[in-house]
Amino acid sequence: MKAATLTPHEAQLLAHAHSAPLQMANLFTLDDWNSFAREEVPKPTLATFTTHEARLIYNSHLRIVSHPALDNALLRASLAFRANELRKEGFLDMVIDGPPGTGKSFTLRAIGRAYQVEVEKKERGRIPVVHITVPPDTDGTINWIWEIACFLGLNPPPKDPQALFDQRRVPDLTYAVTHVLARSGTRVILIDDIQRAAPDQLVPVLHYLDFLRSRYGIAVIFCGTGAAGIVQAARVRADHLMGSDAGLRERVKKQRVKANAPDPKGSTEPALSLLPVSWLDPIHCHEGDQETWLSVLKGFEGNLCLRNFSTHALSKHAAYLHKRTGGYLKQLSHLVCHAAVDAMRENGEEDITLERLELLRVGRDND
Repeated sequence: MKAATLTPHEAQLLAHAHSAPLQMANLFTLDDWNSFAREEVPKPTLATFTTHEARLIYNSHLRIVSHPALDNALLRASLAFRANELRKEGFLDMVIDGPPGTGKSFTLRAIGRAYQVEVEKKERGRIPVVHITVPPDTDGTINWIWEIACFLGLNPPPKDPQALFDQRRVPDLTYAVTHVLARSGTRVILIDDIQRAAPDQLVPVLHYLDFLRSRYGIAVIFCGTGAAGIVQAARVRADHLMGSDAGLRERVKKQRVKANAPDPKGSTEPALSLLPVSWLDPIHCHEGDQETWLSVLKGFEGNLCLRNFSTHALSKHAAYLHKRTGGYLKQLSHLVCHAAVDAMRENGEEDITLERLELLRVGRDND
């Protein structure tokens, strides 16, 4: 989406999103999430970060770098929130999908952060966003309610070692979780790393999430590699769509014949998912589109804070960096941050050169 097409509200929303830190901290508790949602990292200058240590910490993470897929996903989610603001029922589930390392988790958090900021401009004291990850369960079952309770602080820490071993046998927290979500005005639950759950592990919680949406207006955004397929497969199982699908198709076909409507092409194909999916893919760099990759590199250049940083230090090596990272944002972020930290620690050079990039064992190389 070109900047010229943005409304003032959209431009402000994106500007705020890009001031978020890239650091992948533990954001799965309410206090940590609130700190992240309310933190704004200023545009870096040598005056902003006055000490060497402060700049070292900042260059280890940087700020979020804008690119079209992230901005589009953020604007689409913002539109859904605003369009559904006065509706009692939450909007339909969303999915963020794409290969590993393309910025899905950053995008998910940027969406939740942007929505919470909008809510807190009007009203404080709510918990508008809940942010959880798929909990690691080795026995094949996942206690989704427990994970939400962890975020809300409803499961007190164990008092002794024995209580630690008994922690998974605590009473059902469904009522307590539901009560807090309802009283706190929660409107969205972000579920990250959904690729760590099989469809059968997601089935037991889907109808509970449906209940939250219909009763309290709470929407869900699933995020992870293969998320669209996992959520769709779980939905088919949870709603028993396997057996009913053929009968529903036959009914639709009869109604179409009755109305003298033509049979659409592809009517024998499986039903498409109703989930709106935001796809994040590796960024291309070819003759047809070099600008997107260059804009990302320029974004990293603008976000770095080094004393002797050369002009176009990254963008002049665009082809090399794309070959090295494959266009994956996670690889690029690690490579650039490692190079910046290394430059600050070695002889005070504080610049990123091709020679320095080639020394780092991040991304792809020819060895």
